[in-house]
Amino acid sequence: MEQRIAALREERKRKYFVRGIAFAVASGICYGLYTGFLTLAETQGVWGEWFAGAEWGNGQAALSAFAITFALAALAAGINDLISGIWSVLVCAKNRQLGDFWKTMKSRPGLVMMVCAAIGGPFATIAYIIGLNSATAAGNPGVIVPIAALNCAIGAVLGRIFFKQTLNAHKVVGIAICLLAAALIGGTSFAAMGTEALMGCLFAFLAAFGWGFEGCVAGFGTILIDYRIGIAIRQVTAGVLELFVVFPLLMVFGGGMELLGAVSSAAATSPALLFFLISGFFAMPAFSFWYKGNSMCGTALGMACNGMYAFWGPFFIWIILGVLNVGGMAADYPPLSSMQWIGALIMVVGIFCIAVNPAELFHSNKKEG
Repeated sequence: MEQRIAALREERKRKYFVRGIAFAVASGICYGLYTGFLTLAETQGVWGEWFAGAEWGNGQAALSAFAITFALAALAAGINDLISGIWSVLVCAKNRQLGDFWKTMKSRPGLVMMVCAAIGGPFATIAYIIGLNSATAAGNPGVIVPIAALNCAIGAVLGRIFFKQTLNAHKVVGIAICLLAAALIGGTSFAAMGTEALMGCLFAFLAAFGWGFEGCVAGFGTILIDYRIGIAIRQVTAGVLELFVVFPLLMVFGGGMELLGAVSSAAATSPALLFFLISGFFAMPAFSFWYKGNSMCGTALGMACNGMYAFWGPFFIWIILGVLNVGGMAADYPPLSSMQWIGALIMVVGIFCIAVNPAELFHSNKKEG
């Protein structure tokens, strides 16, 4: 009887662990979908006119290079994250967690999550979108996604510097693999695409730095927050800061107060808003499933599974903008060359090595066999 109970407990633990891996993998897939639909949204309606540097609206002059590069990235980030936050709050309401949501916002872990949102939103997400836009202008939007996936490697290094966390040999090897993959992707991109690719890769690296630092801070003070509440706080805070603080400041600096109202009105009535609704919808599980998966299968393995967005991001950009040809990209034009796809897969291997010690994993499997 006792043996049967022990076997049932072990089976339950195994199923719980497998479900955790499924959540973590799903988070990476959702991140790829969120990236794909966000990239698509910025090719539609008035957004396409803005990025083409053409007149828009009722004969409005083309936006300045500063506004196109920085202000529009903040606007896209703000719309996406605020919509994602609204989706997240609706999930909390469905689960009768609105009371807990407001209480948690006033708590210390809630304040830590808001600090994480300030790092990961106005800084990292805007840098990520600037990178995406630069690469899209060069005709290769998916190329910067694996560079942004360096956040796992950067987080490991920053954790060592700021929190004295152990940096084991397998993590050092994983970081080296990630850097090699980044050099392969970046070098190939620069050779094929020129300065636009260089700018995109640079801002993708800044995004990776911001998300890596966010991961360090989040892991230091948010363990007590339910994953649904955590993502709601994170996305609402990031969206509000991006849309109502950073975007207006950048827009006024790059075009003036009058232009701020015109751009905001055009964005609010653009058909691209439908695709932002979809990208925001996928951004919600991209983060919340990551939190959930980490709590079920362990942070290390969860990070490794989530980090597969180094592959899923370019893949879904290719499917949505390429194969489906929604954004006007040729159906036979993949967003990455063969060498860049190889680099993305190498990046996934590097992330796995950072998160999980392959020697211990092999020893554990051998022991079970």
